[in-house]
Amino acid sequence: MNVREKLIEKLTKGSYNSIAIIGHRSVDPDAVSSAFGIEFILRNFHPESSIDVLIDGISKSAISLLDYYSKPYLTTSDKKYDLIVIVDVNVPNQFGVFKELILSHAKEKLVIIDHHTKTDFSENNVSIAFVEEERTSATEMVSELIFDLDLKPDIKLLNTLLSGIIFDSRRFYSLSPNLLSLIDKMFKFGVDYDLAVKLNQRNFDQSTKVARIKCASRLHLHKIEDKLIVWSSIGSHEGSSARAILDLGADVALIFSRRKNETRLNVRARNIFYSSTNIHFGRDIMKVLSEKYHGDGGGHSTAAALNIPSEIEESELRKAAFSILDKMIKAKSNL
Repeated sequence: MNVREKLIEKLTKGSYNSIAIIGHRSVDPDAVSSAFGIEFILRNFHPESSIDVLIDGISKSAISLLDYYSKPYLTTSDKKYDLIVIVDVNVPNQFGVFKELILSHAKEKLVIIDHHTKTDFSENNVSIAFVEEERTSATEMVSELIFDLDLKPDIKLLNTLLSGIIFDSRRFYSLSPNLLSLIDKMFKFGVDYDLAVKLNQRNFDQSTKVARIKCASRLHLHKIEDKLIVWSSIGSHEGSSARAILDLGADVALIFSRRKNETRLNVRARNIFYSSTNIHFGRDIMKVLSEKYHGDGGGHSTAAALNIPSEIEESELRKAAFSILDKMIKAKSNL
């Protein structure tokens, strides 16, 4: 029995009095959609169970989607659950306020569904880790499960699922035959593509605009071979600021931020950078740095993050990151 089959058995068989579904802190549309997609599956197979969707903070990108789907969720819980399904994340520091809740449960009660780079936690601390890095979103994986189980989501859930896929695939910037087949099924069920897109659209608020401008004004440009690598710092909106730096022309944007007892590094890179260097930022950079600084790091090839539970000097982390990048880029160039 493969991992996917084990997951389906876990979700559809057995008896659970209470179940929790948890995404990463400050949920985005992918975390929201995959969480409620799993809730839909579980309610079909365990109608008598108490099922809680737990949310620690809502990103601005997910506000419209949560308002549209308008299903209840909890922001706190101290229950003991028979099953906890973790979606769209497998890095403990990104569990937010629910980290201790998750860690207090036995391995046998924990399941992960994710599309980010595997971590030690997903490899060793859960009963089932359904992790497929090649997928564009966790919602894509959950949506496939729904259809493979012959369930019929209502139009509101369909639109929510498609919105989550659109968000994390960057409007199908990357499109596989499997994803195309999935979207075709959604259209046959009557999904409203224009509405799903609209639920993702938002104007930048003033704080985001200011953060992006400040980040651009603080940048340090490094050229390694023919690659333009930008380092900058900001107090919030790291992901949005990184994307803005790419729009300015960088091949890679590394954004540093520090809070009390926490240091963070966020990265965005162009697909052409990954295809020409084979440097996977989740696996090759953030995971390596997380081991060095005893933090949590991972993500995708071109979008990844590092969380360190201590305050690291910016110059030190920048030196460590560029040391790895410099060696890898030059090694690739010499091949």
